[in-house]
Amino acid sequence: MIKAPKRPEKDKVIWRYMSLEKYLDFLLTKSIKFTQVSIAADQLEISLMLNRLEKNGSLVGKERILNGTNLHIDRMKKSHYISCWAGKEHECRSLWFSYLGGSHLGVAVKTTVRQFLESVNWDVYGYDYREVVYRDDFEDPEELQINTTLLNAKARAYSSEDEIRFCVSEDLIKLPEGEFSSENPPVTIDPETLPKVIPLELNLESLVNELWISPYCEDWQIDTIGEITCKLAPELRERMKRSDLNEWI
Repeated sequence: MIKAPKRPEKDKVIWRYMSLEKYLDFLLTKSIKFTQVSIAADQLEISLMLNRLEKNGSLVGKERILNGTNLHIDRMKKSHYISCWAGKEHECRSLWFSYLGGSHLGVAVKTTVRQFLESVNWDVYGYDYREVVYRDDFEDPEELQINTTLLNAKARAYSSEDEIRFCVSEDLIKLPEGEFSSENPPVTIDPETLPKVIPLELNLESLVNELWISPYCEDWQIDTIGEITCKLAPELRERMKRSDLNEWI
């Protein structure tokens, strides 16, 4: 039996590593940005399974499946939005490098799945959250029918991230107001018109357990981050913590 990626326990610890620019936006807007899958850095997001099935020959002679799946994946990439967190118990040196840019300056928010779910104002959006599975061994084209697997599978090369992925989506068909009829049909939404980012409001105080400072910040930079945090989100000042790492870049 083919199993979809599972949901993490709600008490699972998760981390979000942010550059200084993203941290400032986080404080100023008090929101979390869900990014359209189509603009994700990993160009095989959602299409990994199809890519591997094509490479291993599992779709030879199945052009109908291939064409239909390509269309479906393209629509999914434009209608689904993700917020990615690291599901680790402790800070991770490699993630400071991966997410903070060339300067390696920034912060990491430490929280839990439950706190994230309860801190976000989901508004009109339904949501899902899953543990990303890391695999390259796709053999059964039937798996292409499982949207949860399409959305939450990444190549093994990314396995160090231990990602927990939160997802929302935009409907591509809007039901009409009033009584449905041939004169008042559903409206099909052009995926190209959808926004690239969906910001959702959140409660910073209930979200953040600890706010870790990059190990590559100098003392004056740590002081500056502390001052900015005090002005924009004073409730977080006492939750700031310096990284346990101690090394030079």
